[in-house]
Amino acid sequence: MANHMQIVEPEGQVDWIELIKHIEQVASAQQQQQQQYNGSSGMSFTTGLLLGQLSVVLLVIVCFKYLLLEDVRYGRKPRSFSNRGVSIPAPPTKPSLPSTTTILNKTFYDIYDHTPESLDWMTVLMAQAIAQYRDDSKVNNRLIKALAEALNGGVRPDWVGHIRVTELNLGEDFPVLSRARIRPADQPAGSVRAEIDIDFNDQIMLGIETSLLINWPRPRIAALPVSLVLSVVKFQATITMQFNTIDGQQHISISTLPDFDLEFGVQSLLGARTKLEDVPKVTDLITSKLRGFFIDKCVYPNGRDIAMPTFWAKRDIYAKSQSSNNIGKQQ
Repeated sequence: MANHMQIVEPEGQVDWIELIKHIEQVASAQQQQQQQYNGSSGMSFTTGLLLGQLSVVLLVIVCFKYLLLEDVRYGRKPRSFSNRGVSIPAPPTKPSLPSTTTILNKTFYDIYDHTPESLDWMTVLMAQAIAQYRDDSKVNNRLIKALAEALNGGVRPDWVGHIRVTELNLGEDFPVLSRARIRPADQPAGSVRAEIDIDFNDQIMLGIETSLLINWPRPRIAALPVSLVLSVVKFQATITMQFNTIDGQQHISISTLPDFDLEFGVQSLLGARTKLEDVPKVTDLITSKLRGFFIDKCVYPNGRDIAMPTFWAKRDIYAKSQSSNNIGKQQ
């Protein structure tokens, strides 16, 4: 009888248990739906942000390509600024230099009333450069060796024996520059030149020993020993500098005006056993030759023409070589 007994729960308690289970199931389902909604909303926001940024980038690329770039396959189209009211003149085939009058007006320089300028600063800089050159020339007697090679080169006549440099002194003082001014040049018409006064009082000495050869009736039949000491003791002049065009290239021409003062000192010693010292005729001959050489090389209208450096030399040479190569290929 006891084995057949059953525990019977009241009906009210069973209803409450089922209600609680139903509520738990509903709550769990709502939580799962909320999690799915949150995940899907986060994914949709990120996707929308990325798509928006990508669309903006694509729009910028398309605008840049079709508004600013051009297709290189079809060449470059000519552009004009006429629709803006701006006219650009075509560059001339050969650019012209401004006139001298234009340059003087733009630099506010009156060649007739402008006061000569002092060149003390240039005198100091040039003195420093000369001092450096004097010091460098003493290293291993390099200047003496260079002069000996030049004097014994191809310019030496056959009646002059070997020349030996015995003394070289570049002096201790420095030239003084002053009174720099711009003045009208003689030629070409309308050009100007710079004039600078120079004053140099020192002794630049060069001593040499050689022999005068007697080549008749046969070569080198006898020789006359000669010892000379040449010196420049005074030089006062007006130096001119002017730009000129020579063979299509710009040069600066440097010369000395004819009213210069150049004084030489000559010490001579002739003979072997009997020596003649400071012969006046020899002094006058050497002095006249030196002055004549200076006038022929440095006194206006003669002078030294120095080519101005150009930045386009290599480019012009390359262009000419390319042009000649193209002509050769076409032939």
